[in-house]
Amino acid sequence: MTIFIPGNTAVENTRTLAQSALPNAPVVTDEPRTGVEIRARAGALLRTAAQRQQRLADRIDPSLGVRPVRGARW
Repeated sequence: MTIFIPGNTAVENTRTLAQSALPNAPVVTDEPRTGVEIRARAGALLRTAAQRQQRLADRIDPSLGVRPVRGARW
């Protein structure tokens, strides 16, 4: 019958994890981003910037009352 002592298990787990930090550990490179991902992120960034500018313009001169077009995805 084998008795597992929590301390021994912790030491074994630590040694196993430490092996992954060695210089000869396998390196997994990130996949290059596709054009679709880049365009989607750029589009989201531009939409956010436009919304902020619109809110700022409304605070500066609320009488103009710029409202989004119906059906716009904001």
